[in-house]
Amino acid sequence: MESSDASLFTLLRFGLAALLAAPFTPGVSRLWNPAIDTKQIAQTWRWGLEMGFWMFLGFSFQAIGLEYTTAQKSGFLLYLNVKFVPFLAYLLLGRIIRPSTLLSALVAFTGTALLATADSSTNEGLNDLNIGDAWSVAAAMASAMFILRLEQASAQVTNAAEFNAASLWVVATLSAVWTCWNVVPLDVGDSLWRTATEHGWEIVYLGGVATALTNWIQSKAQKGISAERAAVIYAMDPVYGAFFSSWWLGESLEGLQGWIGAGMITLAAATNALMDFPERAENVEQR
Repeated sequence: MESSDASLFTLLRFGLAALLAAPFTPGVSRLWNPAIDTKQIAQTWRWGLEMGFWMFLGFSFQAIGLEYTTAQKSGFLLYLNVKFVPFLAYLLLGRIIRPSTLLSALVAFTGTALLATADSSTNEGLNDLNIGDAWSVAAAMASAMFILRLEQASAQVTNAAEFNAASLWVVATLSAVWTCWNVVPLDVGDSLWRTATEHGWEIVYLGGVATALTNWIQSKAQKGISAERAAVIYAMDPVYGAFFSSWWLGESLEGLQGWIGAGMITLAAATNALMDFPERAENVEQR
């Protein structure tokens, strides 16, 4: 993101991911299997349009944020999505927020404030807020909406691979619109080629591995384990981000305050997921 436009990079990333998932595009399989229900295809595209929209916002906001902030801070801030979910569920669906969730969210948001305002070289606090941090929080909010709506989408769409392909095509299309709006149309071709040649390995990894492959792995893996157990594993995401950005990019959090903030976010994510086990297990037994 330091040397390429966010819209161009997002288009190349999701364009590649959509092409890799193309064989599973809803409706394509009907060419050799006419017995496939057309209503289910329409339902898959209906949810693909909505979920692709939220996915596009999340990844595009993330890409913009990474133009201004570090990968470490972005990783911790993006994990706030799991904290936004219960509040969005309360506002949109009227669900009750558990006291443990409120406490966990308070710890996470406090950690976010410490992390976003940390600066080892100055003591100006809030004056040092980075616009990239704000974009990262916006990405977390969009991701939270994706998680919330995915609950209903997964119940209505039977084929996870087709659903994933439809969502990726929507993101790729929206990325193309964003690119045409953000870049002079006559320069789009040259700009895409330059970005692809300068960042080929990054695009292949993010599009092929971190998007198409991991989305497929997640959809397959979570069929065999509970969402609560998966959440405990996902709670380590920002820790992995901190490790790899330190090892690969030489980044470090800003002083003791930054490390305390990052630790609070990770602690809130992990403990809240663990506290959900008893209640969710009881609900499963009652069913």
